[in-house]
Amino acid sequence: MSGVFEYKGVKIERIVHAAFRIEGTGKVVYIDPFQIPSSRRDGDIVICTHDHFDHCSPNDIRKVAKDDAVIVAPPNCAGKVRALGLEYVELEAGREAEVKGVKVRAVPAYNVDKRYHPKAYGGIGVIIELAGLRIYHAGDTDFIPEMTQLGEVDVALLPVSGTYVMTAEEAARAAEVIKPKIAIPMHYGTIVGSEKDADRFKRLLEGKVEVVVV
Repeated sequence: MSGVFEYKGVKIERIVHAAFRIEGTGKVVYIDPFQIPSSRRDGDIVICTHDHFDHCSPNDIRKVAKDDAVIVAPPNCAGKVRALGLEYVELEAGREAEVKGVKVRAVPAYNVDKRYHPKAYGGIGVIIELAGLRIYHAGDTDFIPEMTQLGEVDVALLPVSGTYVMTAEEAARAAEVIKPKIAIPMHYGTIVGSEKDADRFKRLLEGKVEVVVV
């Protein structure tokens, strides 16, 4: 399933897997573009959370990026990103940048009991501030202690499929800690996981956190 959810004037589209298009105040931000069906070329900012093929795909970046787009990504993406010839802002966890009027803060994202995304690998999640909203894309991560230190989050995009990332149960616990106004499940339906994971995530948070499945 994919679709568009509009919240306080910001359009949030889950394209597939962990790929999102976020639009507000005349700016378009893509996060982890993947399996983009056709060329859009409307992205002002393209963020990649780490260099795995389903999160940092040069072919998909080309489909969404404007000629003057800025790519924001951690150092492990440098080899792929620099070859595109676009402006590149390198961002590690704990750092932030303002790109085309959009604040982007990188936060930790890693596995605690899996080998796929060790902390030393340097993957990131991001908190973007757009049109007055703080939107958190967790990247590929487990439920980690740093999630208690994110500050206010309006919308949290959380992986729910297990195997490489949190299960729906772990993601629900993360949402209870983060306390976003809206939680949107991701990282399912392609490669790993299904809509059942998203539905389970939603059921677990009934009466606690509003969940929107898009």
